[in-house]
Amino acid sequence: MSKFSPFTNFLKKILDLTHERQEYAEAYYEELNRQSRILHIPGSILGIFCWLGFAFDTDPKLHPEFPELFYFRMGLSLFSASFLLIIYISHLFRLNLRGKGLGWSYAYIAYLLNATAFFTGRIADDPAYVSGFQMVIMILPFMPFPRRAVFIYYPISIFIFFVSVLIYRPNLSTVSAAYSMQNLVLSYVLGLFSGYIIERFRFNSFLSHQKILLKNKEVSESMDEIRALKNKQDGDYFLTTLLFNPLIAKETESSMVRIEYVLNQHKKFFFREKEYSLGGDYLSVYNLILQGKKYKAFINGDAMGKSIQGAGGAIVLGAVYNSIIIRSKMDPNSSNRSPERWLKDCFMDLQKVFETFDGGMLVSAVLGLLDETSGTLYYINLEHPWMVLYRDGKASFIKSESHFYKLGVSGIQSELSISTFRMKQGDKIFCGSDGKDDIIIEELANGKRVINEDETEFLHRLEMAEGDTLKVESELRSFGLFSDDFSLISLEFVGENSPRPNKNFSAAREALIAKQYDDALRLLTEYQTPLAASSNEYKLFSRIHEKRDDLFSAIDYAGMALEADPSDTDWLFHTSLLFKRMYSLQKSAAYLSESQELSERVRLRNPQNIKNLIHLADIYRLQGNKERASYLIAKVNRISPNDLMAEALAKKLV
Repeated sequence: MSKFSPFTNFLKKILDLTHERQEYAEAYYEELNRQSRILHIPGSILGIFCWLGFAFDTDPKLHPEFPELFYFRMGLSLFSASFLLIIYISHLFRLNLRGKGLGWSYAYIAYLLNATAFFTGRIADDPAYVSGFQMVIMILPFMPFPRRAVFIYYPISIFIFFVSVLIYRPNLSTVSAAYSMQNLVLSYVLGLFSGYIIERFRFNSFLSHQKILLKNKEVSESMDEIRALKNKQDGDYFLTTLLFNPLIAKETESSMVRIEYVLNQHKKFFFREKEYSLGGDYLSVYNLILQGKKYKAFINGDAMGKSIQGAGGAIVLGAVYNSIIIRSKMDPNSSNRSPERWLKDCFMDLQKVFETFDGGMLVSAVLGLLDETSGTLYYINLEHPWMVLYRDGKASFIKSESHFYKLGVSGIQSELSISTFRMKQGDKIFCGSDGKDDIIIEELANGKRVINEDETEFLHRLEMAEGDTLKVESELRSFGLFSDDFSLISLEFVGENSPRPNKNFSAAREALIAKQYDDALRLLTEYQTPLAASSNEYKLFSRIHEKRDDLFSAIDYAGMALEADPSDTDWLFHTSLLFKRMYSLQKSAAYLSESQELSERVRLRNPQNIKNLIHLADIYRLQGNKERASYLIAKVNRISPNDLMAEALAKKLV
């Protein structure tokens, strides 16, 4: 071991010289070239105009003794214009004159940084120009360059600056000049550290993307192996089991939600003297953060087909769902979606994959999100058995009003909607495949089997098991034999719901109806602070402030009500209206954007809500998106022809 090894290892650690950089060096440079090409046109346009104001106006006034400054400024404009011409010629004659991407960026930054360093050194006693040089210095860390670019460009620019100072000898003895030089040094130091951090973040993001692609490639290759080994049944089954098991996620830890699950695949087989099981049922539970709130993301699916056919569908389901979860955890944009939007996007991603099998692989499923704080359940049921609510010792179905086909059914005309359900403390939600219902209760002498057809039998067995997930499986086995795969997820909400309204709530509501707004506000606040109120009290606070024309407070309390109870779709719509009213007063696009977000969530829950569709269409009109507004109005006309509000809004779009 060399005596310099500790120092070498320390240097590699500081400079992040990992084996991944060597392994992905070529692909990383291709990505940097791609990012640089994106900057070619906007960067050239910016380069043409950014210095013209200084060249023709500011510089002659501040430094008439330095006419050469005009040529430095115009040089950047000519360079940028020339490159735009090269891009145009390349596009016109289909030539590759612009290079891969980094070449132009290198030359652009070299001229910008070094030219600025030279003429700033000439007039280094002018703090304004030194400040401009500092801005140019800070551009470099944000360019899609490899890390060594910072360590090459900065020393060269520093050298040019010092040479210029030595040649022209500006007066640097003043206090303001000394202050500017200190800031210049800090700019270089900050640029070095910023360049290091930003480039490392850029590479780690690139590396994460490569690993996701590699994971998807591995799953694809694994599926190819399964098809190649289809003539070796036991080997086929065993390999499928190895692929399937890692796709089942079990992130059940939580202080607010207690999760249990059972997965019993019907097909049993032996491989190398060990028993394994194989089937088409799939379940997973993940921790997920959306818009800063913690959720339990869960899925329970049942792929069509027996044994390996069903298992193939379950593997595809698990692989795609895992990919969606990974992307949601790693991509900030993906994790900044509402739960309704996340569920719809999840469904669309799964549907696109299963549609490629042309009906040869269908899956019934329930996709869900459970808000750990409020106990609000968001879900989509795709021809899966109804979920079951176990509350106070009684079991009942949660019947969704919407009907959707299995994953993989193409040509679907019905519009997807997200269902919501508010859980109380101690509630349990059970989600399971049809294996819990298809119990063999009798086998006749002629070989025929009698299958249970009473779907309420599971409710009775669940009550007998007192809501225990493991016990209910034993109860079902005592009733008969399983004829299909059996999977079951239970989610128990152990968190606290918002408190009940205080004793003055009814009186405050009556005061509001009587238009005695001050009395209503006094009654609500004299018993407890507004921050400790129930969701209904937050709504009442909001309505009182709305009547008092205090929209700022009304919006604040409306948001608190939604935090306490996100399942109230009517209040979601009302809050969207409040933001739109605030926009009409403040003319801030942020309010209109928030109104749009809330209205879109209402549309995802209830696509047929005409009032919301008209409201949302008007928002898009105000945002200037006439195409989207016209689409929504056309949808209203299909649901309710000759709607007067829709016709009035349509006239505004003409």
